[in-house]
Amino acid sequence: MKRGVFAGALLVFVFTCSVFALGVTEIRYETADLGAGIWQYSYDVSNISLTGAIEEFTIWFDFDLYGNLSIETPDPPASDWDEIVVQPEPVLSDNGYYDALALAGTGISMGETMGGFTVSFDWLAMGQPGPQLYEIIDPDTFETLDSGQTIPEPSTLLMIGLGAVILRRKRRSDITH
Repeated sequence: MKRGVFAGALLVFVFTCSVFALGVTEIRYETADLGAGIWQYSYDVSNISLTGAIEEFTIWFDFDLYGNLSIETPDPPASDWDEIVVQPEPVLSDNGYYDALALAGTGISMGETMGGFTVSFDWLAMGQPGPQLYEIIDPDTFETLDSGQTIPEPSTLLMIGLGAVILRRKRRSDITH
């Protein structure tokens, strides 16, 4: 019975991960704890099947969870993108955001991924930061072309899976002793 539960949980995990890969665009993130409540997100932006290039995207920062946003993107890609942050405003209940606009002749074409977009921030909650909402924007019409939720890098998913395996083995070891 226990093997069936583990196999079922693994199947749900694999299915959930594969659902993310079916989108038109994808933004993956990796977190780094810089200490003293300061964290950093590094983003990889992928154009999976959007017909035109990704020329602008926005990532939202909840006003209850984030403060003091700061752009930390190295060059490249910094010199090819116009980046701004707008700070979350808890008094007005307004979320903050990070926005990146491709400069002339750049963008992320279908089938391409560009990484290195980086934002540091004060994390105002317990635990560690997680997924955020994002939008892919047409910079000419301001129309939202695609939207979704950022997802952890595969290395993060691998660590979660490895933790589950270790926990399962420990429980099995505790039961047999």
